Amino acid sequence: MDVSVINPFLSACEEAFVTMFNIVPQHKEPYLLNPSATHMWEISGLVAVSGDEIGIVVFRLHRRLAAKMLELSDMAVEDPDEMEEMEKGLVSEFTNIITGNAVSVIQNKNITVSAPDVRAGENHVIPWPKSARIIGVPFYTKQGIFEVDICFKGM
Repeated sequence: MDVSVINPFLSACEEAFVTMFNIVPQHKEPYLLNPSATHMWEISGLVAVSGDEIGIVVFRLHRRLAAKMLELSDMAVEDPDEMEEMEKGLVSEFTNIITGNAVSVIQNKNITVSAPDVRAGENHVIPWPKSARIIGVPFYTKQGIFEVDICFKGM
């Protein structure tokens, strides 16, 4: 596992929570994620990574935390359908910010990321590469939990 590529994604996520929402995340122990297991996450922002590293990075959370992030952005809405679309948009933009910041600090590697894709719903599917391990890094905040999952070829 190349921490010089993984750590920038984790650091960028932590920094974005603090600067954008004044939410301080605490990470827990990383673990190996089973890609075929059911999961509890309600919304995920994902990007494909290509270049010197090939894989996928996923930011996963519950709608409750996404709603709190919207509220802290002064973008809270009452209509449930509009709220769902706003949450997806926020997760997409947040994922874009995290990955852009991470890629900008990774040294000595040519890495590009795709535009974010958002998946939502109960037990939604993430298109994990079949031949690599997936590292899950859970985070805790006072407003809710989230996770950053990282899967690069060769891990």
